Amino acid sequence: MAEQTKKKFKFRFPLWAKTLLVLLFSVSLISIVGINFFSSTIRSITRNFYIDQSVETASTLAIFLDLNNVKAVKNKTDEIYQSIPEKDKVENSYWGELEWEKYCARFNEVIAMPEYEAIMEQLALFHSKNTEAKYTCLVYADFVKERIIYLADDADEEERCTPGTFDNFTEHDRSIHDNPEGGFPPEITNMPEYGYLASTAQPIFDESHNIVAYALVDLSMDEIIARENANTQTLVITLTSISVGSVLIGFLLVVFFIARPVRILAKAANDYTSSENKELNKFEKIKINTRDEIEDLSNSMKKMEGDINHYITDLLSTTTALEGAEKKVNEMKHLADRDALTGVLNKRAYFEVEERLNEEIKNGDANFSIAMIDLNDLKVTNDTLGHERGDILIVAVSETINKIFTKSTVYRVGGDEFVVVSEDEDYRNIKKLESAFKSEMKKYDSQFSAAIGVAVYDPSIDNNVEDTFKRADSKMYRNKKEMKSL
Repeated sequence: MAEQTKKKFKFRFPLWAKTLLVLLFSVSLISIVGINFFSSTIRSITRNFYIDQSVETASTLAIFLDLNNVKAVKNKTDEIYQSIPEKDKVENSYWGELEWEKYCARFNEVIAMPEYEAIMEQLALFHSKNTEAKYTCLVYADFVKERIIYLADDADEEERCTPGTFDNFTEHDRSIHDNPEGGFPPEITNMPEYGYLASTAQPIFDESHNIVAYALVDLSMDEIIARENANTQTLVITLTSISVGSVLIGFLLVVFFIARPVRILAKAANDYTSSENKELNKFEKIKINTRDEIEDLSNSMKKMEGDINHYITDLLSTTTALEGAEKKVNEMKHLADRDALTGVLNKRAYFEVEERLNEEIKNGDANFSIAMIDLNDLKVTNDTLGHERGDILIVAVSETINKIFTKSTVYRVGGDEFVVVSEDEDYRNIKKLESAFKSEMKKYDSQFSAAIGVAVYDPSIDNNVEDTFKRADSKMYRNKKEMKSL
């Protein structure tokens, strides 16, 4: 009987304790998920942007450097490098040691070259206009020994890699074997002595589209990383403070037995982590007008939501700044592709379209024609009437070409030479356009004249764009002889 009278002990988990645990869990999870999600998103956007910007900046530097100076310094450096026995070559990991300094001294002849001094001045000028570039260098690659050999470096003298010094390929660098023309693959590094860097090296091509050297750029990411960390730290402190306050307010509400509004708020908090819709306006939609602590909790949650959006906006503002920098780089690239005198595309841009058309030829879907146009007697005009008159004639020919070939792309590839690449509509009417150009030239009589030669890509005789170009060039010279014989 005594045992029957004993009451069974039943563990009681009161409503306030349950609600308190739910609030703690929900708010903490929201804070953790929010911090991780937005921090990782901004971090990913930032790093991808800097990788793209490093490639664009290095490509711009490759165009900016004077090709003749680069050739001269590269050839002399490589001549000395090849003459040194392999056992006497000392890599940069032995920096400052006697053997390394003796090795560096072998290249003093390169440092004394005026071409080297000109390159250093160009690097300094480029660096001054691209403040995010922490280091800019000129290098070339020894693919057999897998080495990056320095030609010029604008770093401070105590950090500068002098001509002939070299680093061995990293595992990341070895992928360049698959595509040397694509440059050294970009990467982000973080070393105590250099900080966060986004690095890449892009090729410098000669007139035959052979790789002469590589323009290497290291963009500093220290400032943007510091801003990310500071904003993330502020977000953590704010979310933690608001979370603690929200939990305390929730506890007071339950003490006063107002369960229904608490359940509504708890549901909204859980929706933050469980809903597939990641919009951050859950609490804003809740309408509680109880005129007591529960309404305060609702308003506190709304304030938390607003603060989260505020700090997220602050983080995302960095992306806007980066987009502005990207636009600036794109504008520089646009200018690099344009001929300053005529406004048409230049030889560098022609190399790009040539590469694209060669790829189409490989795929068997190429349809294009090339017109080679050459201004007659430009040298005579320059010598007798002056270069200003010659420039006027060049512009006049350019305008005439654009007037006739309205659907084609025009390139100025030499002083008096233009190339017209026709596809689509102009390609289908190329014979009429050639006749129209010749007729237009006759209108000018003795003012000026230009010869034209047109070749349509023929897969049976042309292996690449160069073959079509040569045929157009040959026809142009025949036309020039015909015009002189008249």
